[in-house]
Amino acid sequence: MFVSIRGRVLVNVEALNMTESVGNYVKHRRVPVILPTGGYTAFFVPAISGESIAHGFQQVLAEVAKSSNLPVCSLCERGIFLKSTNEEVIKKAFNVAKVPKDEHEVEALIVKNCVVEDVGGFLYAPKGGGQVKRTSNFATGYMIPVKEALESTVIEPQLHMRYALGTPFVKSKRAAGQLGQMIYYVELASSVYAFSFDLDTKFIGKATYSIDHVGEDLVDNVKERVKSALQALELFISEFMFGAKRTRFLPVVEWESLVIAVSDDVWTVPSPNSAKYVKESINKLQSVNPNVNLFIYINPDVLKGTTEYIRKKTDELVETMKLVIEDWKKNIREKLPDYADKIDWDKIVKEKLESLISSRLSEVAEAGDLRYISEIQKVYQEAQGMAEEAPRTALFSDLSKCVKNAIGEGLKRI
Repeated sequence: MFVSIRGRVLVNVEALNMTESVGNYVKHRRVPVILPTGGYTAFFVPAISGESIAHGFQQVLAEVAKSSNLPVCSLCERGIFLKSTNEEVIKKAFNVAKVPKDEHEVEALIVKNCVVEDVGGFLYAPKGGGQVKRTSNFATGYMIPVKEALESTVIEPQLHMRYALGTPFVKSKRAAGQLGQMIYYVELASSVYAFSFDLDTKFIGKATYSIDHVGEDLVDNVKERVKSALQALELFISEFMFGAKRTRFLPVVEWESLVIAVSDDVWTVPSPNSAKYVKESINKLQSVNPNVNLFIYINPDVLKGTTEYIRKKTDELVETMKLVIEDWKKNIREKLPDYADKIDWDKIVKEKLESLISSRLSEVAEAGDLRYISEIQKVYQEAQGMAEEAPRTALFSDLSKCVKNAIGEGLKRI
């Protein structure tokens, strides 16, 4: 069974993947991205690495496996994914006095005793040779801004302070390192990111390294392990459980769209870099179909598009104007009561309202968010129509139901 997930997710004010600190300045991860703009233009944009995503999934997997009474090594259950790097790590993680010399026995030892390393792979590289590599049964990659939002992506440093004034820990305000406060900057980013994740259950619980044993069962609970991997994936996607600095920089997350394909063989959902990926997934299903079921979520707010957006802006405009006029009237009656009754309010309101509406509508028409909605709305509406007619395709307006039904299909196929 193969599960392929692609999606587009709006993440605001996030610090999910940071890199080095330069003094008191903590930098967000950046990557170069090429965008065709007549020619080709390079942008350095915020990104969230595949390593960060994989770490989050394996933490969830460790918890789910433990709750299902499946084995997890002592390091992985604590979120320390050294993954059987060498003999000392294996001895510590599995509480064994000696590591086997035979490569197949090494793989069997690790797989039997740790679901995380069974699903997520490992690389055993002892000093004396005899390396054993197990490729991960899941694949993920960098989250980068989608094509339509690439030029609107923002990275901005935010100033923060910690104080120790009024405590005995600050002896002198002028003493080095004892200033009473610490100023630091953290870069935050906001963008619509592309998300990708694939899970191949073919070799879970099975040997992969030794050519004489490939495909052999190493455990007698393969189905339980696959079930745990799927349950972990459901929780991981639904709760967005990955990334750094979440205790103080918990981001605002909203999925724009999501496509999950459950199949009997390798079948990946096309790249979500463009909003056309939903339509491309349905077209691919019709031409290449190894018993695939598609589960598609499209955010209902996206389908409302520009009409709803402009209506919202118009309501805001009218409410603002009403408040401004009432404030004007109140101030004039208080400060210039002799002139209050002589003012032609209807004329003033008409002139100011016309001027304000004209300027604000120009702003709306030029707004980057309106251009983005205009660009993707029609694409999603066409995809919605295709999904409603396509066989083996389910369309959802609720994200949790989409994910739950997709994982339910996977569980039925175990």
